[in-house]
Amino acid sequence: MLKDFETLIPFVAVAFTMWATPGPNNMMLAYSGARFGVVKTLPHVFGILTGTMLLSTIGILALKPVIDSWPQSLLLLKIAGSFWLVRIGWKMASATRSSSTQNKERPMRFLAALLFQFANPKAITATVALASLVWVPAKNNPWLLGTALVLIPPLCFLANGPWALVGQTMRRFLSTPLRWRIFTLATGTLTAVCTLFLWI
Repeated sequence: MLKDFETLIPFVAVAFTMWATPGPNNMMLAYSGARFGVVKTLPHVFGILTGTMLLSTIGILALKPVIDSWPQSLLLLKIAGSFWLVRIGWKMASATRSSSTQNKERPMRFLAALLFQFANPKAITATVALASLVWVPAKNNPWLLGTALVLIPPLCFLANGPWALVGQTMRRFLSTPLRWRIFTLATGTLTAVCTLFLWI
């Protein structure tokens, strides 16, 4: 039994690494944490977690066969993801700290963060990679699929959640217009640049 669980170690390591490293989700969480604080960013965090769970479930159970049988679906995901990433990146990069702008802007809502996972290139890539890591050991132990799915929520929360805290921690440092401008340009540009990973 213990040896069976050990076969999931690569899955856990890859999942945490892919979700914890910089990407669209984490850049947006850092931005939201700096802009609105951790508490107001929590719906965004849980939207990512829920979307990742749904995407991973679909990916582990059915995504690869669908893409293999209908390759055009991947192209549609790439186009939608590119549009969404560039749009969000632009909004982040052009954000100002003026009170009038901040009153109009709101943190990403739960549903929007959930749906974004289905157009997020890094999330889709991670899902396909993780599915391949689970399918191999699950051929002999089908129950490992369920175990992997149970592990996803805590792994995702531990990997993504701290980025909102990082952003909030930087709020005092970002108090000057110049520092805030550099921060928004950096996070917005990095988010938009993630579009490239869809096409290489």
